[in-house]
Amino acid sequence: MNKIIFAIFLLTSISAFSQKNKIQVSKNEKIFGKSLNDGSDIKGVEYVFPDRIHETYLDTSTGFLTIQLRGVSKNGKWLDNTGKIVQFDIKNEKVLWSKKIVYEVNKLQQFNKTIIKSTGNKSYCLDINTGNELWEVKNNIYYVNPTENIGVGYKFKITTGYTNELEGINLKNGNILWKRSLNRDYGWNDVFYTNDTTMIVVAAGLHAINLKTGKGWDYNTKTGEKNYNKTIAKNAVGVAAGLLTGTFLMSTGHDLVRDLVSNTLVDSSFIYFASKEQIVKTDKQTGEIIWKFVFSKDLTSKSSIFIKNDIIYMVNKGMAYMGNKSIDYGKPFFAAFDKQTGRAIFISILNAQDDPILNFHVKNEEILFVCKNNIKKYSMNTGIEIFNKEFPNDIFGELKYFIGDNVLIRTNNDEFLNIHQSDTTKTFVFTNQGQTLALDENLNVTRTLEYEDLNIFYDQTEDFKCIVKDNNMLILNNKWERIAEIEATSTPFIIDNKLYDIKDKNFTIIDLSKISELNKNARRN
Repeated sequence: MNKIIFAIFLLTSISAFSQKNKIQVSKNEKIFGKSLNDGSDIKGVEYVFPDRIHETYLDTSTGFLTIQLRGVSKNGKWLDNTGKIVQFDIKNEKVLWSKKIVYEVNKLQQFNKTIIKSTGNKSYCLDINTGNELWEVKNNIYYVNPTENIGVGYKFKITTGYTNELEGINLKNGNILWKRSLNRDYGWNDVFYTNDTTMIVVAAGLHAINLKTGKGWDYNTKTGEKNYNKTIAKNAVGVAAGLLTGTFLMSTGHDLVRDLVSNTLVDSSFIYFASKEQIVKTDKQTGEIIWKFVFSKDLTSKSSIFIKNDIIYMVNKGMAYMGNKSIDYGKPFFAAFDKQTGRAIFISILNAQDDPILNFHVKNEEILFVCKNNIKKYSMNTGIEIFNKEFPNDIFGELKYFIGDNVLIRTNNDEFLNIHQSDTTKTFVFTNQGQTLALDENLNVTRTLEYEDLNIFYDQTEDFKCIVKDNNMLILNNKWERIAEIEATSTPFIIDNKLYDIKDKNFTIIDLSKISELNKNARRN
């Protein structure tokens, strides 16, 4: 994209007093890009806050933007431990209130108009208009259903700390609605719903919870291991914190191994799920076990399951997490089970000692597994290895993962194609050197694509598609033709024809309505 000429006009300075703090926000109008239909400028508004924007939440119904400010150390290597919560009214361009936040002990969550601030063993609900505390509970709320306005979290006791007593909390007043015992030793791995009010929590098994009453069935199984003393693998890497990684509210002992689970598969009547102990099919409504296959000791680890042609396939990766590190655990294997009976069709141990499966890719009747310096091809019908090829580190670097369907390449005709559609005979794998290797059916490298050759399909609306690359966004029509170019980071978001973006201290809003209208007119003509 050609260099964009910026026209920056400081229009106003917005300031407000809240408690004892004065927060100033400046507003700039800028040219962020150009329409390729008529050559007109694409303008936007940029709000500049007094410190780096750490996290945001935009409530489009009120136009309120909740921002967490968090600076960095002078050398730029460390995040500050303290910062500010700022409630900014975009429509009226004013700061409504601000509060101090200590990131080491505080956590902020927002669900529509409900703001929950957790501090140690307590959670507080903040008024969205004033920031005042509406109520508090001795419970660290960490999951909320905004539709029912109910939050859940574990009861805290001074004598024992966090317990396994899960509480449902009315977010309107902080009242306890119900209590339920639910093991939290290995953290929560997932949450999903079977109907409007019943959620399934994946935590040391599967647990159905009616949000209004707390009642429901339990299927208990091991999804972790305590008192684990084996040496941490050399390939240990950090893990981002968050509920769905199982890192929140888990035991923090150095000898705890977690994430010995698969994803869950759900159809109209049943749930399929694998743990350290077994793979099961359970009735979605009652929790009754329809069938189970028990694994031998020390075999399983973190895994993935998927269904094809009424067969459940399982890829056991041979790794797990200890603290915030990944470790070698169990044995990598590929297995198939009859969906109706649970009968094991095959279990193939992969010859990949101390080399976990990083990623897999299904292609026709074959499945490929990528490890750091090796790719293996197996038959999905027999579980037998078809091909195994080494990729020397000094030539290719470390292999990382197979390229997904969201990656596009530009053709000689200046059009964009899904990378797999560009050559259906090839498989594409990404390396830690930023290269993409195109592999033929014998896993020979036929072509190497550089990072500059790739484009990421980011988002789409009814009227156009968006591709991000470095600090640019290309907007395409439904024919994959370019219609606009905009300066943006790699993580903007679009709501109701408005593009929102964050960069350092700046929060940007760009109205895409004109692009959308031009695109509609072009289609009519």
